[in-house]
Amino acid sequence: MYNYIDYKEYYGRIMQFGKNKKVPIHRWYPFVEGYSREFIESIISEQTIVPRNCLEPFAGSGTTALELQRMNIECYSFEVNPFMYTLSNAKLKANSYNSATIKKHLKRMLTTISTISDSEVSNISDFSTLVESEGKKKWNLNKPVFLAVEKIILAIEELHSKKYRDIYIVVLANVLLEFGNLYRNGKCLSYKKHWQQNEYTQQEVFDHFSLIIEKTILPDIKTQNKKLNCDNSQKLYLGDSRTLINEKIENSSIDLIITSPPYLNSRDYTDSYMLELKALGYLTNLSDIRKLRSQTLRSHVQLKLENNFQLSNELLSDTVDKLVDASQNGESWNDEIVLMVQAYFDDIKQIFEGMFKKLKKDRMVYFNVSNSAYYGVLINTLDICASIAEDIGFEVIEIREARYLNPSPQQREMVGKLLEGVIVLKK
Repeated sequence: MYNYIDYKEYYGRIMQFGKNKKVPIHRWYPFVEGYSREFIESIISEQTIVPRNCLEPFAGSGTTALELQRMNIECYSFEVNPFMYTLSNAKLKANSYNSATIKKHLKRMLTTISTISDSEVSNISDFSTLVESEGKKKWNLNKPVFLAVEKIILAIEELHSKKYRDIYIVVLANVLLEFGNLYRNGKCLSYKKHWQQNEYTQQEVFDHFSLIIEKTILPDIKTQNKKLNCDNSQKLYLGDSRTLINEKIENSSIDLIITSPPYLNSRDYTDSYMLELKALGYLTNLSDIRKLRSQTLRSHVQLKLENNFQLSNELLSDTVDKLVDASQNGESWNDEIVLMVQAYFDDIKQIFEGMFKKLKKDRMVYFNVSNSAYYGVLINTLDICASIAEDIGFEVIEIREARYLNPSPQQREMVGKLLEGVIVLKK
């Protein structure tokens, strides 16, 4: 139906975020999803005219906006996860940070920390498994680690520096990964092997916080170009991209869109960062979690879904019919899978409509997404998204095959591997 081009060898070398792990600024925090800076560079190199204003509706760790800023290209970006927003903001401001100021701040923070007693820190949380206490079988943070983290947060707040606060919170998030009892297994958070045997002191936490600043942050700050002509942190917005795209951007003002929305894999991507969101104070109770989930693309089943979809698309309808039939012939781990699929593409349509209005005529969209499978039914997300975009008015130039992903073992037996690709659109 669409023109598929094999880019697997080329994109296989440049798309994964893992290539950013040793790159200054990009390496400030390990990101589960996303692509590398080389992917952004490759797209810019394709353009016949250097874009002036770009858009990334799903900012994630800020790779797109950061790389475009390095090229002096302005970029609007949106991020619904408040921790990821903090991370993106800190990275986008890297060229404005001063090494001497950071050294002074570190000294002040360590002094403040030394004056805070354990009794001044509350270890009470609305999240029952966040911190260790008597009678619990599982907890995310041992008590000494939790107390140390809270003391560092108090020391950061004592600086009264909004500009530098984000970078220290990012450092502290790295501390959580090192000393917390959880790790990201690729899909969600799991407990580390033998986590019950881990015994950490508060001083180890403080020392690691200092080490990251001294060995990673300060050296990276020195590599930055202080004479950039644009500051994409000023065009980074926290919130739901489905609404922000219409609220923050003028019609027909965008030269290029590069984005990768959440995949249709029944995951709420904020779940992967629940430790940071809870331990760093972004979320304080279950109501906060529900509110955040309501602002995310509906690629998950953590919220009750209403069957009130307006999207009419032949490819989607055929897929939904197959899902309904298959779901009635076997057991389902969740009864709302079919509704989730419909809700997801309903949201994708809303995103495409916003992008179409904001993009200039004859300009391009690079839309990275992956196929999915449920009940042994292949959901050709690439074709369905391309079809929705076409219905709105985009021209589908091609679909670039990027790589194959492994579904669950049960789905793999019935549908094989899932294709991830880049849909290239033109207005």
